[in-house]
Amino acid sequence: MPTKCFLCHKSGEDVGIYPISSRDLYRIICPRCGEYKISDECLRYTPESNDAYLLSGLVRELNEQRQIPEFLTTNIETLKNSYPVPKSNDIAEKANKLLQRLKAKIEYFGQSTEVNCKNDYPLAYAKNPKEFEALIKMLEQKNLAHWAPLSNTDGLYAYKITLTANGWELGNKLGKENSESEQGFIAAWFDESMNESITAMEEAITEAGYMPVCIKDSLFPEKIMDKALGEIRKSRFVVVDLTGTRSSVFFEAGFAFGLNIETIYVCKDELPPEFYVRHYQCYKYSTKKELKEILINAIAARIKKK
Repeated sequence: MPTKCFLCHKSGEDVGIYPISSRDLYRIICPRCGEYKISDECLRYTPESNDAYLLSGLVRELNEQRQIPEFLTTNIETLKNSYPVPKSNDIAEKANKLLQRLKAKIEYFGQSTEVNCKNDYPLAYAKNPKEFEALIKMLEQKNLAHWAPLSNTDGLYAYKITLTANGWELGNKLGKENSESEQGFIAAWFDESMNESITAMEEAITEAGYMPVCIKDSLFPEKIMDKALGEIRKSRFVVVDLTGTRSSVFFEAGFAFGLNIETIYVCKDELPPEFYVRHYQCYKYSTKKELKEILINAIAARIKKK
């Protein structure tokens, strides 16, 4: 039975550790890292280059997307490589991550938010509170944010942060570098029952003036998922069909979300459990014709042509 968080090594009563005996997993809720699941075998795994703190940042980011990652010895490196996780020495990307997370906490321009160096440093994929504090000050040096210390506990500050106009505008732009792309990616369950739906999505994307990309076979030198994630990175938007509630589709949707790529959700006949879609508009369809019309209208309304 683990006694501390696997990622940040935090222990104490505020760290919840719950065994999931049916799957040989533990559910860990850490006030610093967030919530994740981890296998008993993985608890004995040591990430390369002592960079488990990057996984802590990934958990915080995925939790914001209402995803709870599951770490296994077979997927832990893939998770790091599949999501836009900053390199350990890339302070510019860490600062951008921090700016994005701060903006997500703010409802309107001029509003302030608070962060605590003791528990919030994973927001910036920072290695420790000192690096987090330096990144906060870096945002001010670049005229992206203003900060003021609020309190000091055990030598660690809490800060009140307000984005400048430059910070607000950059926060809007970050992750939208695909604005010139003419590609629309399709994430769907590749079951025979979905053939008509996939065809309708391809036709709708084409008629909307974009090139549809759908990775539905293995005729690539890369692994299928690696190829899919590479194509998502290059796409202007992603159409996600939640029919069948497939884990790979949710993974692709989360990856697109992390890159701030516009995502359009659809589902055939019945919407998936409310947990998955309560914060997003999900279009329900019954026929190929209906799906095609929905997508043409949604793409025209939400994707602005350059």
